[in-house]
Amino acid sequence: MYKSGLLSVVVLAGLASIASADIVNVDAKAAIFDAGRDTPTLDGMLAAGIAVPVDTAYVTVPEVTGLVRAHPVLTWAGPDGNPDTLNDTDISSYMGISGLIHPNTLALLGVFLTDATPENPAPDRLDFYDISSNFTTLSPVIGQSFFIGDGWTDSNVLQQFNVPVGATYLYLGLADAGWFTGDPGAYSDNEGAFDADVRFTAIPAPGSIALLGLGGIVTLRRRR
Repeated sequence: MYKSGLLSVVVLAGLASIASADIVNVDAKAAIFDAGRDTPTLDGMLAAGIAVPVDTAYVTVPEVTGLVRAHPVLTWAGPDGNPDTLNDTDISSYMGISGLIHPNTLALLGVFLTDATPENPAPDRLDFYDISSNFTTLSPVIGQSFFIGDGWTDSNVLQQFNVPVGATYLYLGLADAGWFTGDPGAYSDNEGAFDADVRFTAIPAPGSIALLGLGGIVTLRRRR
C-alpha cells in the first residue's frame, strides 16, 4: 500500500514537465524591436524566434553562453549586459514593442508575441531599476520586452518567465540605440552572439491532475 501511494505522489509531482527545449542563437545585431517581422526595419537583424508549445505555463533559460559588445572600443560582456558603459539602457518603445530601462547595456532580452505583426500602441516599458534583475518570476504582457540575462538570480535561483495568454512565439534579441538612449538603432557595429538554452514547461489542466490522482487512489485500493 505504501509503495502505491508513493508512486502516485511522485507522478503528481512530475506533472510540470518540459514540453520542449531548444538552443537559440542570438546575434549581437538581433534587434528585439524587429521581433515578429518579415524584414528588418532597423540597421540590425531580425530577432531570433521560437514557437511556444500549446499549454506552456512558463519559460526558463538555464544556460546562456557567449559574449557581445556594442562597439569595437567597448569591452565584451555576457548575457546580463555591460555595467561599464557611460550610459545605462533607456530605450523608447518602437512599432508595438516596448522599450525598457535597465542598469546594464546590451543584455539578452525576450518578448512574447502572437502570430500578428506587432503594431502601436506598445505596452508600458519595464523599469529594471524598480523590478531589479533578481526577480524569481516575471509576467510580461504580449509585446513587452523583458530582461532575461543569464536566466538566474544572483543567489542561483532559476528564473521563470510566465507565458501571457495568447502568446504563440518567444523572440530573443537585444536593445540598442545611440548612446543606449532614445529611439532604437545603432546595431550595425555590434559584435558577438549568445546561445540560449530555452525550455518551455507545461502544467496539465486541473481536470487531468484530478484524474491522475483518482487513478492513484484506485491503484492503492486494489493493492490492499
